[in-house]
Amino acid sequence: MPSEPTKFTHPREILDALDLTPDEKIKLLRQMEYDLRDKLVASDENMTGTEPGRTGELLRQVRLALHSLGVTAEETGAPTKSGAG
Repeated sequence: MPSEPTKFTHPREILDALDLTPDEKIKLLRQMEYDLRDKLVASDENMTGTEPGRTGELLRQVRLALHSLGVTAEETGAPTKSGAG
C-alpha cells in the first residue's frame, strides 16, 4: 500500500478532524499504521529515522484511535511489524 502525503502527524489529529467521515478517519489511521510498521521494520534493519522510540508509541496510539472508531483488534494490524501474518 503506497503512502500518500498527509497533513496529519498524530492519530489525535485525525480523530479530531471535523471534515472527515468515520470511514475516512479509519482509512487514514490504517495508512498511518502501515507507515509506522514500515518504520519499525526499517529500525530493525538499522535504518532509523530522526525519532527512535516514538514510532512504537505512535503505533499504539493509532490502534487506540482505531478502537475508538469501532475497529476491533482483529481488524487492526497483524502479529508482525511488517503486517504479514
